[in-house]
Amino acid sequence: MSPAIGEFGPPVLFVEDLERAKAFYIDALGFSLEFGDDTSAGLFIGDVMFLLVTVPSASDMLPGEVLGTTRGQRPVGLFNIFVENVDEAYERLRSMGVAFIVDPMDRDWGRRTAHFKDPDGFIWEISQSIE
Repeated sequence: MSPAIGEFGPPVLFVEDLERAKAFYIDALGFSLEFGDDTSAGLFIGDVMFLLVTVPSASDMLPGEVLGTTRGQRPVGLFNIFVENVDEAYERLRSMGVAFIVDPMDRDWGRRTAHFKDPDGFIWEISQSIE
């Protein structure tokens, strides 16, 4: 097997409204804001960083590409957050106004999961091991 080309960097999500997205990730999900400006923000969940970038700013990075968010489109993947207790996390997030698209359920592969969308349509899963 050949060695990997490099190390995985932070995912970058294109967002329509940076302030709305930051509020969701910081206030509802508890991520921490480490840096930012008018067009981007660097957020952390634990030691893991990911970036929010406005669609116009992303268009500057990727000239010639038609960019947007996943809102209103077919999802192509999801992000996963491991939690200690899915039911407690579910209730906490619901109390903060997070709308779930799949309520907590046990899966055949040994995890309990629930799913919600962020304001730009990205799907997130909260997940715990069933022991």
